[in-house]
Order: sequence, then C-alpha cells, then structure tokens
Amino acid sequence: MSAAEFLRAAVGTGHAVRLLARRGTPVLDGVLAVRQLGQAALVERAGTADAHTASALVDVLHGASMVPVALLGGRLRRFAALQVVLAVTLAVAEVAAVGHGRRR
Repeated sequence: MSAAEFLRAAVGTGHAVRLLARRGTPVLDGVLAVRQLGQAALVERAGTADAHTASALVDVLHGASMVPVALLGGRLRRFAALQVVLAVTLAVAEVAAVGHGRRR
C-alpha cells in the first residue's frame, strides 16, 4: 500500500470513528468516510500513475470547495479548515507517489 493510500485510509477511518461516536458532523463524516476509504481502495487497486493523478485532482477540488466554508462557515469553519489541510496533504502525497513519471 502506498503512503498516500495508507494516509487516506487513516483519514477515512477517522471520519468513520467520529460518525460511530456520534461526534462532530455526522452527515459530512459519513460521506467523507465512504469517499476516502473508497478512493484509497480504488487507487490502490489500480496502482497506476493516472489513478494517483485523478485522486490528487479529487483532493484539490475537495480542498477548493472547503475554502469558502473555512472562511465563512460559522460552526463548520474549523472542520472545513482541517479539510483544506488534509486535502492539500493528500494531493501532495498523491503527486509524490507519481514522482517524475516513473511507475511504482
């Protein structure tokens, strides 16, 4: 398992734990748990540079969608700011997994 997918699975598991503990934002945690765990499984199974690149794009889009919420989100501000940090971290990890066009 690549470091990017290990980190992604850990983030997804964290969202699942928050959901099961009935803490935080249950709908968002549920959606993000499914997305992160599913994305980790799909990218790991594909194992291609294209899969890592597409995964990084999903992270960039997620992070960009969280920026307005982080700036204006009221009670969701902290959650959204953490999502931005996680999205950037995961996107960088995915790009690092691709390297300079080399296959793993």
